[in-house]
Amino acid sequence: MISDNCTLCDLTNILQWYESSSEDIQKSEQHKRTKVKIEGLRAIHEDSSEVLIANLAEEVESKYNDVNYSDLEKAHSFMINRITRIKEEIKVYSKLIQKIDDKMEKLS
Repeated sequence: MISDNCTLCDLTNILQWYESSSEDIQKSEQHKRTKVKIEGLRAIHEDSSEVLIANLAEEVESKYNDVNYSDLEKAHSFMINRITRIKEEIKVYSKLIQKIDDKMEKLS
C-alpha cells in the first residue's frame, strides 16, 4: 500500500517504471489494474493539490521578501508539478484535437 507520504513525483516515477517494464508484464491484467490505480491516485493527489498550489503561490507572492527558504522550496516544487501536469494535459488535448480533425476530414 502506498503511504500518505507518497508525493506526486513518486507516483509519476512509479508510472514511468511501470511503462518501462517488459511488454510481457505490461500485458498482464494485474499490471494494467495496478497502473490504472496509480494513475487514479496521482490524479486525486493532483486535484487536491490545486488549492494548496494556489494558496502557496498567493502566500509567496504577497510576502515574497519575507518568505523563508522552506516555503520557497515547497512553492517551487508544487509549481513544477503543476507545469508538468499542464504539459501532460496539453498533450492529451492535442491528440484528441488531432483525432477530431482526422475524423472531420474523413467525414467531409
